Amino acid sequence: MDAVAAMPPDTAINAITERAIRDEFDAWRMRPDWTWLATDDAGRLIGRALWWGRDETAPIALDVLDAKGPTESRAEVAPALLRAGHGALRARGYPVPLPHTVRLPGDWRSHPLCVDAVAWRQRAAAGAGLSQVNERLQYEWTPGVEPPRPRMGLDFCPGSDAQFQRLFAEAAVGSLDVLTARTLALSTPEDLGRDELDYYRSCPGEREWWRVAVDPAGDLIGFVIPSATPHSRNVGYLGVLPEHRGHGYVDDLLAYATTFQHAAGATRITATTDATNTPMAEAFDRHGYRTVEVRLDLEAPRTTTKC
Repeated sequence: MDAVAAMPPDTAINAITERAIRDEFDAWRMRPDWTWLATDDAGRLIGRALWWGRDETAPIALDVLDAKGPTESRAEVAPALLRAGHGALRARGYPVPLPHTVRLPGDWRSHPLCVDAVAWRQRAAAGAGLSQVNERLQYEWTPGVEPPRPRMGLDFCPGSDAQFQRLFAEAAVGSLDVLTARTLALSTPEDLGRDELDYYRSCPGEREWWRVAVDPAGDLIGFVIPSATPHSRNVGYLGVLPEHRGHGYVDDLLAYATTFQHAAGATRITATTDATNTPMAEAFDRHGYRTVEVRLDLEAPRTTTKC
C-alpha cells in the first residue's frame, strides 16, 4: 500500500495527493480489496485503479485511474486494470461499472498534456462501459468573502420527506442539469424524486438542515439542502420551481445555504454545477464562489425505463 500511495501522480490532471490517498485508506473509504495494480516484467508499479466509497461498506466510484509510460502504453494498461477490477468487484456482488471523475484545471483544453490525459482515460472508461460524459464546474467559497445577503424576503422552513420528494420531482422539470435530463428521459419525475431523497439522506449532511423556501405571499418558491462530504460542507442541492424561475430567487437560496454553512463554522464550502447550467454558474460567481477545477464525470448510460 505504500507503493500505491507513493506512485507519482499524473501532473497533467488535478490528481489526488499521496497524503490524501493514505488518509482515505486509513478511513477505509479506500480498501486494499478495491485496489488493482499493474506491474511491468521487473515488478515495477506502472498503473493503479482505486475504487472509493463513503465508508467501508461498498465502493461507489472509481476515484483514481493512473498509468505510466507513453500514451500507447497507458492505452493498454488502463483498460486491463478496469477489466481486472470490474471482474473482481462483480464477483463480490458490487454493481459495475462505477463512475469515474477526471479532475482538471479550468483551462485544460489549452494544454496538450491535459487533453492527452483526458483522451486515454476516456477511451479506457468508454471501453469499460462508462460512455457518457458530463462536464461540471467545481466551486469553492472561503471566509474572507462576505456571505451573500438575501434580497427577496423568503422564509426558510422545515419540510417533510414527502414534501421534499415532491419538490425534487417538480424542480426536475426543465432543469438544466445534464444528469437530471438523462434520468427523466428514462424514468418519471416521481421516481427521480424518490431517488434524490434517498441520495441526499445518505450524504454526511444532517437531515435537519433542509429547508423549503416560501415568499411573503405564502407561495412555495423552491427548496435548499445544505449538505456535506467526508471532507467539507457544501451547498448540496437547491431548486427553484419551474413557475418561479427567472426572478432571481436562486440568489436567496444560495445565500441561505452559504450563510447557514458559514454560521456553522465551515472554513470551506464546496459546490458543483454542470457547465451547461449557465444561470447557476453565474449565481456562484455573483456570490463570491471561485472556480477551482473542472470535473469530467464518466458514467454508464442508465437503462431504467419509464413505467
